[in-house]
Amino acid sequence: MGRFKEIYINYLNLDKEEREHIKTYSTEYIYDNENRKLLLSQYILIANKYIYEIKAIEGTAHLWTWSDFKDEAKGKILSYKTEGNIILSQLLEFEEELDVELLCKYGLEIVIRLN
Repeated sequence: MGRFKEIYINYLNLDKEEREHIKTYSTEYIYDNENRKLLLSQYILIANKYIYEIKAIEGTAHLWTWSDFKDEAKGKILSYKTEGNIILSQLLEFEEELDVELLCKYGLEIVIRLN
């Protein structure tokens, strides 16, 4: 099966909310482990890792909060949404399932799991 056919099948197997959320990342690019330039939306569909969009429970979190959380959770930032200089949410990739207690420690919550 071709790479794009497999990606499309993965996309069709998602529920409507997940598909709409992934569409919001269809204009951003990322380089995979083999240094291939992919649309972020394609990367989300083929990644074998846990991908979450995360936001602050109280609406905003300090930059160091985001940085410390990412480091402690061993995450990789794939994208982020901002309003002015405020980080609204981050799309993060993890090797393992996220620990809810760690999210609570930093005042963060999962918006959606995408993979």
